[in-house]
Amino acid sequence: MLAVLAQLQIGCSDSGVDPGGDMQAEKGYATGVVRDGSGKALPGVRIIVDNSIFFNSNITTYTNNEGKYKVRVPNGSWYAFATHNVSYNNENYSFYLHPDNAAGFGGEGGERNFVWRLSGVAPQPLSGHYGGLVTFDNFPGVYIEPAGIEFELTPQGKLVDGSTGTVIRRRGDNSYELSDIPIGRYKLKARYEGKPVKFRRWNSDEEFRDEFDLVFKPQIAAQCDNCAMLEYYWQP
Repeated sequence: MLAVLAQLQIGCSDSGVDPGGDMQAEKGYATGVVRDGSGKALPGVRIIVDNSIFFNSNITTYTNNEGKYKVRVPNGSWYAFATHNVSYNNENYSFYLHPDNAAGFGGEGGERNFVWRLSGVAPQPLSGHYGGLVTFDNFPGVYIEPAGIEFELTPQGKLVDGSTGTVIRRRGDNSYELSDIPIGRYKLKARYEGKPVKFRRWNSDEEFRDEFDLVFKPQIAAQCDNCAMLEYYWQP
């Protein structure tokens, strides 16, 4: 899961630049094109040009109908970011998009293109993964090795970007989580030592189920973003 750079969301100024025309690199401007994983242009994506030295000093603009943007940058040290807000499954999600060049630039400007990736490692100065996070904890009194649980996640319908997902079979990344799962709806099943593991939402009194409907939340307060938190139960 990405570590959200909260300072990018406040104290920004709107560039007011019309990103029409050709978005070729131009001195003194940050320019680029934003696309989804299939190559389709993404309009309305927020571009944040963040000063790497002065806190809370940012410039913002949005992509046009062709997924292009252009914003003037003054002298300084800058990084460009792109955030995409999406309505999916009656929830509103926010995603950082992947740059073709994560390096900073100065007042000369630079070309920074972005693509929406549902998984993968985010480059610095971001951190974490583009995919969602699933955490799991044991029901009191259930003592098994969580890293030995074999998970199977079967997509139910399209993923958040409208693409078709594939079945994911994995063991836990560590004792407590599965990371970098493309955001979507899944049917979750798992086994430990050949027997089913049952799940329910963390911190709930719901019934444990051996076929669990996994839904990611845009945010679980004070816990995580683009994530699901579960509790498991197993009987030998």
